[in-house]
Amino acid sequence: MDYVPARKALTGSQTSSPYELDLAWTVDLKKERFVGREALALEASREPQWRFVGIEVDWDSLERLYAEAGLATRVPATAWRASVPIYAGSEQAGYATSGGWSPLLKKYIALAHLRSRWAAAGTPLDIEITVEHQRKRAAARVVKKPFFDPERKRA
Repeated sequence: MDYVPARKALTGSQTSSPYELDLAWTVDLKKERFVGREALALEASREPQWRFVGIEVDWDSLERLYAEAGLATRVPATAWRASVPIYAGSEQAGYATSGGWSPLLKKYIALAHLRSRWAAAGTPLDIEITVEHQRKRAAARVVKKPFFDPERKRA
């Protein structure tokens, strides 16, 4: 959902670099030669246009949207995988590609591609939510990935 190989991308907006996908650790620019080295070195020298981030949907905001429709709050039983717009004010800041309720964290979370200027942890945003066939916006914020990183599981 989050990566389209260059050979399958139909437009330039469908391509992304390892730096935009939070995969910079996979690129070794010290290696003398490899296909794409020059392009990746150029990309590494500047700020990526997009960032791959975690999003946490504000539960109170979600509850309010459902209450306005006279419904109890519903979250998907399984993870969704679709492009969902994310907004900063009236401007589209990016899009979420997958998300759902985390029973472990007790939070509604998503993965998203955001323009870099809105990708800092803590940035307040809105995510499009469909309630009773109406498109609404719930408050959300950018959070650090991974969503769950217990100390006991680190190397």
